[in-house]
Amino acid sequence: MKKLVTLIVVTLINFSAFANNADKPVKAIKSELRTEIVKLLGKADFDYNKNISTSIEFTINSKGEIIVLTVNSNNQDVDAYVKAKLNYRVITADSKIAGKTYRMPLTFLKK
Repeated sequence: MKKLVTLIVVTLINFSAFANNADKPVKAIKSELRTEIVKLLGKADFDYNKNISTSIEFTINSKGEIIVLTVNSNNQDVDAYVKAKLNYRVITADSKIAGKTYRMPLTFLKK
């Protein structure tokens, strides 16, 4: 009887560990959406002397507005520029899905 109770407890613990996936899925960005974001970013208005590679994570709210979650860059100018250009800008791309988290690589080429 003791072994049966132990087996049931272990099974329930293992089942609940696999059932709770805390990570939100990150959607691959579609080319139509990427094109519109690149257009919104335009040319950088800050000075830099080498290529800067980074990635951004964002979501789209129910109004179709971009909400920048993170900019993976050590450069504060890049961080401020991306947030200023993208936050709360409306996206018209049909491939957008409200509430999903997207990750997009981004490279600023030197002038």
